Amino acid sequence: MTAMRQRILRTTPWVLTVGIFAILFYRVPFIDVMAALRQVRFEAYVALMVPYSLMYCSIDAFVLWRVLQWFHAPVPYRRVLPVRAAAYILSLLNPGLGQGGVAFALHRREGFPFLEITGSLLFLVVLEFCQLALYAAIGIFGFHTHLAIAFAPVYAVLGVVLTAVLLCIQRGIDPLALVLTQIGRWYSGDTTFQAPSHLPHASLLRTLKDARPRHYLLTLLYKAPNFLLAVIVHYYALQLFSIPVPFIRLLGFLPIVFLVASLPVTVAHLGTSQAAWLYFFAAYGEAAQLLAYSLVAHVTFMLLNGLIGVGFLPWALRDMHEKPGATTV
Repeated sequence: MTAMRQRILRTTPWVLTVGIFAILFYRVPFIDVMAALRQVRFEAYVALMVPYSLMYCSIDAFVLWRVLQWFHAPVPYRRVLPVRAAAYILSLLNPGLGQGGVAFALHRREGFPFLEITGSLLFLVVLEFCQLALYAAIGIFGFHTHLAIAFAPVYAVLGVVLTAVLLCIQRGIDPLALVLTQIGRWYSGDTTFQAPSHLPHASLLRTLKDARPRHYLLTLLYKAPNFLLAVIVHYYALQLFSIPVPFIRLLGFLPIVFLVASLPVTVAHLGTSQAAWLYFFAAYGEAAQLLAYSLVAHVTFMLLNGLIGVGFLPWALRDMHEKPGATTV
């Protein structure tokens, strides 16, 4: 049964990805997508995307560097940047694998406890989701009344659950054990409330336990330039594909596209991203143009990140066997 479950978990993303693209190309003929690609000025597009990818990497590394300062120990930015960049290579295969690569590299290079540094990356993952959900709320509640009605309860539940979980962790309470224990008490007729005091995996959850509101707010602030850069770059890149999306609409809809694309249900986040582009920007271009752009934007960003990772890989691997905490010239 376990082997069967593992096979299902491995194959489901592939099935969903192939299924979504089958539907997309059934609606949008492949020949039309190729015709749309032949109209694009790729030199200008690449010239726009390369500096954006470099800026994205530098800001991404800066956010990680700040988290290390807060919850671990001072580390020079020049040592964090290669590790963050090189992990993009692993992220091409699986985002979780990329995060694991960062944790392992910082553990070996800087001597940080592996579980604690993994917990700090978990903190960043939580903030990444919160950032996308926050920006997506602007588009949902500002431009889509019908979506606002459907998503209002979802946002309310997510807000309550996330807040409750973080409060439990900061008070040293295991939220899952709390829920299961209380359900068991109610089922047995005991209406008293008693919170378990032991928090398992304390090292893994140390960053979430120690984080204060200012850490959450500052992290969101530090990550904001990457989102604003994405909106600006997509605004000009879309024009190269003859898709004139107004800036304010892109500002409202793009976070929803990113949020949909971040769902870990397909291979390399493909399929869901393209479907979201077609749905939210159908009024501003032909379906073939939008599908062509979404594919090119997705693949280009991944490949450029991978190339940046390859460029920084020698620096990331250097000093891997050096004594933790030592610096390089």
